[in-house]
Order: sequence, then structure tokens, then C-alpha cells
Amino acid sequence: MEAPFASELSPKKYFIRRMFDDISHSYDLLNRVISFGLDGVWRKLTVKPHSRDKLVLDICSGTGDMALELNRRKGFAGMLVLADFSPGMHKLARRKFANLNNAVFVNCDAEKMPFREAAFDGIICGYSLRNLGDLKAFGGEIHRVLKTGGRASIIDMAHPPNKLVALLFYFYFYKLVPLISKLFTTKKYAYKYLPVSLRTFLKQDEVLAALNGGRLEGEYRNVFGGVVAVYRLRK
Repeated sequence: MEAPFASELSPKKYFIRRMFDDISHSYDLLNRVISFGLDGVWRKLTVKPHSRDKLVLDICSGTGDMALELNRRKGFAGMLVLADFSPGMHKLARRKFANLNNAVFVNCDAEKMPFREAAFDGIICGYSLRNLGDLKAFGGEIHRVLKTGGRASIIDMAHPPNKLVALLFYFYFYKLVPLISKLFTTKKYAYKYLPVSLRTFLKQDEVLAALNGGRLEGEYRNVFGGVVAVYRLRK
């Protein structure tokens, strides 16, 4: 399936797609550097409940690291659908799955998924909530495409509840991350946007409420002092 035409995208979505296409080649390396290698640990924690799922959607799949982490889990023998609207990110994801036969790739908008109702046993999503235009619409789509009893696991950057931890984290994320990124990419605007996207992002309980919308059972867990949060939803 092809990505939405630019004319069909809102200004924010057009910007996000262009940004991720621009930084796709350096995205994985910068994730490792910025998180001090912890991003992999957090992905493992996120996908853990999905080891027995038969059909899993990785929405906003990016370069495929979330799906790849699930694929490595002992006991996982399911199929994966990697869905994203950045062709540049998908190109890299396809390379990672080149020697595997249990993944298909779909270019689509996370808020208007092309999948039928109750299609998936599980949904995973990593570091994408801040880039969406409408969390309620996204939550509605999760509810629509999940089977009854199915689960969604979502991880993203968050707001530490401890004031000292928050102070230290915000200084690092808002001030130092844009400087570090200059060493790895010429697309400076992208790593100025990403910290700003957290500054205006909802608190964890507000994110959960927006995703849930009274449709799903939900909870969240702060990880690493609330630097990141994992959201669990069940239909």
C-alpha cells in the first residue's frame, strides 16, 4: 500500500513525514546515543506481553526496531505488519527484515488505518505519540482494529513526576540533545523539533485518558524515573 499523497496530509503530518524521511539514515544511531543504549531495553519491556500473539501491528513502525525486538523474543512465531507513512524509514526497516519471511509493510496514516475491524491480536508502537495530530482518533483506531481481548503496548518519552529528575532530564533533552545531534546529522531542525514536541506533550495520565476514551482498559507505567512511559491498553 502506498503512503498518503502529500495533498491529503495536514501541515503537521506533512512536516513529520518529511522530517523522518530526512533523518532516517541517522535515526537508529542517534537513538542509541541519546538514550545511552537504553532504548533497546525499553523496547524489550514494551513488547514482552506480545510473545504469543499471532498477528501483531507495529504502527508508526519507523525503521522496524520495535517489530524486530518482538521477532527476537523466545516463543514468538506470529506475523508482523509494519505500518508507517515515512518511505525513508520503511526502506531501512525492509533491509532489517530482508532475510525474514514473517513481515509485511504498509504505508499509512496511523489515525486512518486501512485495516479491517478486529484484525490484530496485538499492537505495538514506539516513540510516536508526540508526532500524532489526534490521540483520541489514534485510540479509536486501536480499538477498531484490535480483536476483543487484544492488547496494545505503546512507549514514548514522558514527564518525570519527581521535580529533581524532571529538572535534570529536561535540561538534557531540551538543551543537550540538539547539540549532540549536530555531530551526527545536518538536519538540525529535526532534533530541535523533537525536544519541543515533548515540552508541549500531555502528562502520562492525560495521554492514557486520550488514548482510552472510555473504550479500552488502560494503565501506564513510568520507566527510568518517568523519562519514558509504557502504556498498556486492552480491548
